[in-house]
Amino acid sequence: MPRQEHLPQARCAVACRCRVQRAGAGSAALIFPAGALFAWLALLAFLLVPSTAAAETPRLQAEAARSAWDAASPPTEGWTPVTLPDGWTARWPGFDGVVWYRLRWDEPADVAPPRPVGLMIEYINMAGAVYLNGSLIDSDSSLVEPLSRSWNLPRYWTFDAPLLRPGANELLVRVSGLAPYQPSLGAVTIGEPHSVHALYREADFTRRAMQMLDIGLTLGMGVLYGMFWLFRRKEVPYGWFGLFSLLWVLYSYNYVAVSPWPFGSTEAFQRFNHLAMFASVGAFLMFALAYCEITHKAAHRAALAFTAAGLATLLLSPSSVQEPLRNATVLVTLATFFGSIALIMRNAIRSRRTEAAVLSLCLLIPVATGVHDTLVFLEWLPGGLYYATMSASATMLGIAFTLTWRMVKSMRLVENFNVELQQRVAQATRELAEGLRRQHDAELEQTRLAERLSLVRDLHDGLGMTLSSHINTLGNREDAQDGIALWALREVNDDLRLIIESATFDEADDLAERLAPLRHRCTRLLEAADIECRWTLEGLRGCRLGGKRGLDFLRVVQEALANVIKHSGATQVSIRIEARQGSWFCRSATMAVALRTNRPHLPARSPAWASATCRCAQRASAARWRSSPAPRARR
Repeated sequence: MPRQEHLPQARCAVACRCRVQRAGAGSAALIFPAGALFAWLALLAFLLVPSTAAAETPRLQAEAARSAWDAASPPTEGWTPVTLPDGWTARWPGFDGVVWYRLRWDEPADVAPPRPVGLMIEYINMAGAVYLNGSLIDSDSSLVEPLSRSWNLPRYWTFDAPLLRPGANELLVRVSGLAPYQPSLGAVTIGEPHSVHALYREADFTRRAMQMLDIGLTLGMGVLYGMFWLFRRKEVPYGWFGLFSLLWVLYSYNYVAVSPWPFGSTEAFQRFNHLAMFASVGAFLMFALAYCEITHKAAHRAALAFTAAGLATLLLSPSSVQEPLRNATVLVTLATFFGSIALIMRNAIRSRRTEAAVLSLCLLIPVATGVHDTLVFLEWLPGGLYYATMSASATMLGIAFTLTWRMVKSMRLVENFNVELQQRVAQATRELAEGLRRQHDAELEQTRLAERLSLVRDLHDGLGMTLSSHINTLGNREDAQDGIALWALREVNDDLRLIIESATFDEADDLAERLAPLRHRCTRLLEAADIECRWTLEGLRGCRLGGKRGLDFLRVVQEALANVIKHSGATQVSIRIEARQGSWFCRSATMAVALRTNRPHLPARSPAWASATCRCAQRASAARWRSSPAPRARR
């Protein structure tokens, strides 16, 4: 496997699946991690099944020789023994052109016709043609610039007579390559067709099918998270992760492309490939900063400036420095990726969140494979197998767990918010209904008050004036019958005054304020009758009665005092009104009784008394009045 082509894979493919969302992404986002899980399990199944390679493999003798770009046949001299897989940059540094590889083996001569054999070539970097015993069996579309890109394409054929001969057989492979991109020929396997084909299926699945599935999943996630970011601009990690995924798709195209299209040369294709690689890792760095909630503007500006400087260097550098510059870019890219993972792990340690810890553990897989592939590339470890592409899909397991975990948490938050919102809406509905009810009651009360005031004005201006006129007329007469009529008119007038005074008060007025006009008028009447009065009011502040109940209460007090004036013959009276524990108590009683000298017609009698008691007991919303009228003294 060519080192130069797999170095970006060893450095950056480890970054391609570190995708974690800040918010619950929804069930649609789980399709892609589920697909990655399936692909990873299928890959594990391939890797864990023992290889069924041919038990008897012919001994291959491999040689290599250089030739020009336009050579139609292999050279006759200059052949050098080689061991496959082979890269010619160490043997012929800086050589751009064609290298012919000649492989010879012997088939049993006593078997006619020869048995069928299977042939697999692991890869040809960059383009090539294959000849068996002088016959062309396969060729890439372009063997000169721009070269076809078959470096990651395994090939398989089954040979039989007449192509395959008893005895000596010769396989020629023409390889066209450029020195900066590690031109080489992969391992060649010849053996029993069924066994060799099993090796080919395994290699094709690892090199092609997994890469196509990887690109499809990455593209889907990039589009999905990009749309999330378009609808939720404040979720910055969505945007950087979507950009990282799309850039990684552009870079991953390098693993499945078979031609340099849409570019006109291998150098242009490789320059674009490294630009996409470095830009994707820069986007991953910005994603790590946003995921870790690092809000320092200086850190974000430094990351953007670092990425922009690297891209400008790759884009504007001359062709003469492309090879060392690309190698340096790969190392810087690897360091940037590892630094981004370190930020995510640091955030997991500080936040102690379960999903962050699981993601960090999954990111250890690409870190380990990246280190391993780098050591293999530098030839510090034996073997030529790279694990970066295999670990990329495995990392999706951590992403799936993180997405599911955050989605569940978001759903719980939404459910709790909905419950709380329903409670608040119900409370607001109740408060609104109560407010509307109070407003309705206030409007009704205002209407009643307006009607009462209109009625009071009519009574005062009409009936009141008529009563006053009749009282004045009868007061100037001394007829006994006129006295009875005068007494009746005065009773009606007093009751009318009480009604008018009660109608002028509001429901919210204290009982003490309602008693004030009655107290003033009764005090004048008692003093005119030579009766000294004392009023005692307790606990009436803040105590209120409705319109009808208040009028009934005032009538009871008025009637009690009228009995005192008319029947008691008292010289002193004490009125005490108090509120105790939801009950009203009102008493008026004579304190001292003496014979009136100005009323000789009244007989001497034992101390007389008149009293009236009322009680209001409020139970729930109902009220009940109980009153005991004062006994009248006999004339």
